Amino acid sequence: MGLGSILRFLSATFLSIKIRLVGFVVSKMVGSCGYKPRINLPLTIFNGKKVTIGNNFNALGNLYLHANDGKIEIGDDTSINTNVIIGSSGANIKIGNNVLIGPNVVFRAADHVFERADILIREQGHIGAPIVVEDDVWIASNAVILKGVTLKKGCVIAAGAVVTNDVEQYTVVGGVPAKVISTRKFK
Repeated sequence: MGLGSILRFLSATFLSIKIRLVGFVVSKMVGSCGYKPRINLPLTIFNGKKVTIGNNFNALGNLYLHANDGKIEIGDDTSINTNVIIGSSGANIKIGNNVLIGPNVVFRAADHVFERADILIREQGHIGAPIVVEDDVWIASNAVILKGVTLKKGCVIAAGAVVTNDVEQYTVVGGVPAKVISTRKFK
């Protein structure tokens, strides 16, 4: 075995240990965490006791879990790419099993109130509504999922979409605001 092979082996071994150690630490920071979490850093968690993570969770890094005034629930076998923000200010966010979330995706379960011009926007509070992502959903990169939305089983959210309404089962949506592009077929 050459020096290059040894270095690659040691690097892979160290990375595997690091990912497992981070998963162990995260399991102590959240309300509950299933087995075999694989989580890369950096990771930011606010109000971790309101966060639950299922089995075989995979996060590639730069994940922000903000459970300010709501809960965040992530199911089994869900994979989250880099730079994802899940903000449950004002309402709960539930993400099902076998969900794929691309890079730079934002979940926001509340909007700022801004009706009165005589009061600073930041002092007018939030209006929240839950977000539900059912099983086997793929959310591609740079998508934004807004308050009150349900993404039903098997749907696909195209890159860059801004989702303001529910998406039906096995439907593909894209655009701003997101509109139906096609439906997935069964053979």
